[in-house]
Amino acid sequence: MIARRALVAAVALVALAPVGCSDDGPGKGEAHLEVDGQALVERRDGDQEMIDGDTDVGPGDRVEVTDGVAVMTLQRGSRLELRAGLGDASDSMLLMGEIPVLEAGDLLVSSPASTTVEAAGTEVVVEGGAAQVSRSLGMGVAAYDTTVLLDSAGQERTVPALREMRVPALGRPPQAPRPLDYDELDQWDRRFLGSAIELGDRLEALAEGYTQNLREGEGRTPGFFRLVLPGLDDEPEFGAHLIKPDRAPGQTLIGAAITDLGRRGPFTERWNSVFAFKDAGARWGLVALDQDVSGAPLLGVIEQAVSSSPLAFVEAAPPASGPPPPTTTTTSTTTTSSPASTTPPTSPPPTAPPPNEPLTPALEPVADPVEEAVTGIVNGLLGLLNPPPGD
Repeated sequence: MIARRALVAAVALVALAPVGCSDDGPGKGEAHLEVDGQALVERRDGDQEMIDGDTDVGPGDRVEVTDGVAVMTLQRGSRLELRAGLGDASDSMLLMGEIPVLEAGDLLVSSPASTTVEAAGTEVVVEGGAAQVSRSLGMGVAAYDTTVLLDSAGQERTVPALREMRVPALGRPPQAPRPLDYDELDQWDRRFLGSAIELGDRLEALAEGYTQNLREGEGRTPGFFRLVLPGLDDEPEFGAHLIKPDRAPGQTLIGAAITDLGRRGPFTERWNSVFAFKDAGARWGLVALDQDVSGAPLLGVIEQAVSSSPLAFVEAAPPASGPPPPTTTTTSTTTTSSPASTTPPTSPPPTAPPPNEPLTPALEPVADPVEEAVTGIVNGLLGLLNPPPGD
């Protein structure tokens, strides 16, 4: 009997002892927490600690980041990042367990293997990569570089890389994901999509400028794009049936260049995928990344296309209006034969120009206004392709 009581007491002491990761790293439901700022840790027994360094957490512990950021390292190298609220978002709050539960705010999941978390009753499986999970008015997930699987009360969905999905209520996920809508000020978005964000800004500006400076009626036929994108000459599938007449030529140029450089599937399949993703709301940088097209060769192809395009020009402005230039008049005088009878003129005689001297200074040669305007337009578009260092 005494031995039994001693065993029960020992089990109770183990249950109440603080959680600590073993020498082999965190076990199931455990994590090592590192805080850069401040985080409130509420232990499963009700005790609270304000952490500004590192500690271990286990099942039943709740972590809320009130300032800065925090990283939780789980089994097999999986990482959960939390942060103080940005904008309208709440501070990240997570309940630790074998399946961590996001209770508020944002969570970045990054893992070399499959990792499962939960938010608003929806199970989220990140398949070896990085994804952002949010908990506000339902839940949402944005997949950066991996596929994410959702199970919301038996309703299963797949969210491929560079897509996102918001689930407004448990069991009511949309039928299909949409393009990831990144925030240029979000540090997590910039970490994983920084190059695509910058490329997208340049491509959008180029598309708009190209459309505005193209000659009227140009940019809507296969022959035009074969001329400016020589790579299309080798694509027998490229034809008029792929070009939408109501699509801006600059948009068609960017999409055609991405399709030409892509290698994921046959040409028509790539073309349809490029423009379907763009038409759904994706920005050009994500479209290029989705097709595994790098920025440098893409911008090189577009630079060549801009240089060989029949761009319009702006006619030189007429001279500024103003009062007419003063005119020179000559007053004649009469002189008699007698010097004594000479009468002085009533006004000084005008000064005549020396012989053979022009009335106005010679002008410097002026460049051809058509050539100058076209050159300016081309250089402006090429400047977007090759911005000066520091831009």
